[in-house]
Amino acid sequence: MLASVTGWWDGVELWLVQSPFVLQFVMTLVILAPLCWLAAYVIDRGVDQVFAFFARRSPRRSEPDDVREGLDNGTGRTAGGAA
Repeated sequence: MLASVTGWWDGVELWLVQSPFVLQFVMTLVILAPLCWLAAYVIDRGVDQVFAFFARRSPRRSEPDDVREGLDNGTGRTAGGAA
């Protein structure tokens, strides 16, 4: 089984190496672009899950530390401050 897979892969590799550069480039984009997108998506979701897990365990109080929250409440700027 393993010998047939390696033989097949060697044939594909030989065909790709002997192909013109434009075909090699197109095949690389067709195969690698979706794989890289999928890897980036999985890594992004994984990092989000890790941060969400640790955010739930953190005993922080909810305080408006974001500037936009202060502006939405009308407390972001004081009278006479720079615009």
